[in-house]
Amino acid sequence: MPHEELLALLTRARTVLERYLFEEGGEAVRDDVAEVCMAIDDALPDEAAVPLRRVELTRSEEKSAA
Repeated sequence: MPHEELLALLTRARTVLERYLFEEGGEAVRDDVAEVCMAIDDALPDEAAVPLRRVELTRSEEKSAA
């Protein structure tokens, strides 16, 4: 199964599980479903995250000459 299809499947599973997060009556949170939802959230890539780059400090020649 291609990577994109796996991500789509995880996203769909997360959406379905979210419907069962609260027991009927809407008060009690189901811990077992919440754990699975959190695990899926951790496994899915964060689209809002900024990719990290390695940064190195360098001095400009003007400042080093002073």
